Amino acid sequence: MNIEPYQSIENQTYPHRIKFEIKKKKFENVQFQEGKITFSFFNCIFDQIELENLEQIEFEEISIQFVSCFINHLSIDKLISNNISIFFGSSIISGKIDSNNLKSVSVNNCVLKRNLFLFNLKKLSVSYTEENIFPKRWKKLVKSIHSDLQNFTNAKQGFVIQDCLLTTIHFNEDNSDKLGFYLNEFTHIDDHKLGYFFSNEEKERFLMNVSLKYNPDTKHSSTKIIGARLSSLTLKGFSSGEVIIENTKIDDIYVHEYSSQTNTTFYNVEPFRSKTDKTKFEIKKSNLNNLWFDNVNFNAYNLISFYRTKFGNTAFTSCSFPEKFQDFQKFETVENIHYPDRKNNNYYTDRYEIFLQLHKKLNEAGNYQEALKFKSISNEALKNIKDLNNWDKFILRVNSFTNNHGLSIKEPFILLLGSSITLYFLYLLSVNRIFNNNEIDYNLIGYYFKFLDITHRSNFLVEKIELNGWSLFLDYLNKLLVGFFIYQFIAAFRKYGKN
Repeated sequence: MNIEPYQSIENQTYPHRIKFEIKKKKFENVQFQEGKITFSFFNCIFDQIELENLEQIEFEEISIQFVSCFINHLSIDKLISNNISIFFGSSIISGKIDSNNLKSVSVNNCVLKRNLFLFNLKKLSVSYTEENIFPKRWKKLVKSIHSDLQNFTNAKQGFVIQDCLLTTIHFNEDNSDKLGFYLNEFTHIDDHKLGYFFSNEEKERFLMNVSLKYNPDTKHSSTKIIGARLSSLTLKGFSSGEVIIENTKIDDIYVHEYSSQTNTTFYNVEPFRSKTDKTKFEIKKSNLNNLWFDNVNFNAYNLISFYRTKFGNTAFTSCSFPEKFQDFQKFETVENIHYPDRKNNNYYTDRYEIFLQLHKKLNEAGNYQEALKFKSISNEALKNIKDLNNWDKFILRVNSFTNNHGLSIKEPFILLLGSSITLYFLYLLSVNRIFNNNEIDYNLIGYYFKFLDITHRSNFLVEKIELNGWSLFLDYLNKLLVGFFIYQFIAAFRKYGKN
């Protein structure tokens, strides 16, 4: 490909593989022009393009931009100079960029044909800015490749980012109530005069996936994902730099074999497509010692799995968990969240240990309400462990039934009334005080409350001579049950006062 510095190529089609070589001789007697792009491509179609630079070039900065281009396959891995930066704008691209000599790579408002692999970059910026959506430009591009934009909104496509030192993924959405087409009065470029604002329904059609992988031998600076809308996010490896996911909507989150040397923060995170019933949040085989979950809406996810994970100093603040106990069934402890029915032999042991850790972390954060919920479901898992002795299983089952492991005052209150009323009715029958052809004695209603008093005497209602074996048995059984249910009621009532 023959292109000179500060020249541009427009409206060209390259149906075969081409090599764009950046050579020293191209810059002989060329004066650097600050603020001007060195090589520009507009409205071009590339089947395969390889960027190559095999010699050091003494030039202040070499910038390359592809705007409104279609690149079926991009290959950049042979670069010597460290003053080269590349920009992709409003294009359809796929391929691989792997070079630690590149000064920077920027991707703005681009759609992926397949995956775009971005490895070992010094600085990477991926941005989607709603104010820069120009329908005429996109219509011209998709028409030139005889396609439609919807053909490229596939969930299998995404950004695969590995060991990029400084990574920023940023979405800038329009905050006004404007939707659809609008006129841009502040530009003289014809293709930019007509802009477009997406509706929420239209935004949900774009399925953007991001995979971040960190090698422990690389000194990462930081990774920031701000205000994004993602179909999925994957974190894997050991990050030596700070990782921040903030004000972002993500349908599926996968944290696999991940740990970080410095802080990793999830702030204000919830699913993107709230109407779908397939959103997932999976953490497995990870060390979350430096993670902070702040205002994360776990309750909005349909399936959550924590598997063989150490929480260490993990912090949970202002997070939302299910309100109802039965909704915690969405929390699993499986090796692969895509197959939740495949449970190993240690499923309940793993479940018990994971939720016990979560109970401890939430308790340390002062979130006693949520901590108690995890304590309860950890006990539910404990009672299903095969090696647990039968007496402990009996205690756990009784506590589960009578006060939901100390969470509910409703169960012991209902059981107290139900058992005492039943036993009082049987007691009255045993001493012949009802159904004896006499008039109804309304005083018996008042004596019921005496029956509830576990310190009452056996002759509180009739003389001792009128008592029999059945009446004494029912009386003492009632004292036993009333005492137990009162204890269970008080234990649940004091759940917020416990240490």
